[in-house]
Amino acid sequence: MKVVLSALSALLVMLVLAQSAEAKKKAPAHQDNAAKAEETRPPLDNTSTGGITPAAEAKAPAGDGSQYPPALYFNFQ
Repeated sequence: MKVVLSALSALLVMLVLAQSAEAKKKAPAHQDNAAKAEETRPPLDNTSTGGITPAAEAKAPAGDGSQYPPALYFNFQ
């Protein structure tokens, strides 16, 4: 039993040492890299995507022969 525990302990120590050595190899991300990436982004244009229209611009229900059924208007007041 002691042999198994000592073998597991040695394996755990080797794993911890390998992980710490690998962590030291990797270069951490610095703020300089983040600032450069932020500078290269294009500015937002604040235009509508066309997917959602405001409620004030609601269209009349569709007539006959329309591809879509008429919209449902709920008034929760």
